[in-house]
Amino acid sequence: MSLHQVKILIVTAVWGCSLASNALAYEKAVEGPDVVLNKLFPKKNKVELDGRFGMMLNTSYQQTFFAGAGLNYFWSEAWGFSAEGYFALASDKAERKCIESFYNDPNYNVDLECSEEPPVENNPSAAGQDANWGPAYVPIRQLKYMFVGNFVWNPMYGKQIVLLSATNYFDFYLSAGGGIAMSEAQPKTATFWKEGYPETGRRTRDVWRCPQADRAEGKCDEDNPGTDNPDLIGKFGRPPVQSATNPVIKLAVGQRFHFFKRFSVNGALENFTTIGGESGFDNFFTIMGGLGVRF
Repeated sequence: MSLHQVKILIVTAVWGCSLASNALAYEKAVEGPDVVLNKLFPKKNKVELDGRFGMMLNTSYQQTFFAGAGLNYFWSEAWGFSAEGYFALASDKAERKCIESFYNDPNYNVDLECSEEPPVENNPSAAGQDANWGPAYVPIRQLKYMFVGNFVWNPMYGKQIVLLSATNYFDFYLSAGGGIAMSEAQPKTATFWKEGYPETGRRTRDVWRCPQADRAEGKCDEDNPGTDNPDLIGKFGRPPVQSATNPVIKLAVGQRFHFFKRFSVNGALENFTTIGGESGFDNFFTIMGGLGVRF
């Protein structure tokens, strides 16, 4: 190696070390832990009050909306505790009305399986002469109130550029806890249950075992599943609702976006699992959003 090549190698090494030194100094001055801990929206020893609204995502027969409030306290930048209360408002979906007003149709004479029109009676030539109502009452738990307490972990705090013009500060958090859930449960019912009706105890849905000729003469009404009685179908035929209070486990993942020093917007995916009841447990997956204020 020539003397000229050695000089070039030494100059290159010195220049590289200088760049590395400048890079390390820059990182320590601007991006080090001292700067990260200087948060614009600190949480330690702070109390947050927030309002929440959301909806349930995984129910087949009801649409459920939530309204609630939470009180949060953070004893460090990473850890806190929250106490929350929720009120649930539910309404039936069309699917529930359909299965509770369904047809038994052994001869396939009904054009629309889920029709609001009753079967045609006393008209052997009309469609529907061999059909009767065979409702299905599935187990449904309707939440009413929930009260839960959670430990909250904030593993991430940062800022982001919104629309390439504004800076937004956020917290990413996980929470887990438990409490109680007050609900009304409709049990699964395979037979008509109302006392004083001749169909009481009869199967609501089953294979029709009565020959067509005997059916035409009314010889096997007691063996037929289903009914034509409007008092025993749809919401009128539902079994009595059972009120219950069950333990509930809550898990959540969410994010807060801070603004105006004291305020935040919340968004979270939450799961509530009630323990007990006919099925052993019920899972409710929800999406929540709301506003908060820090004191």
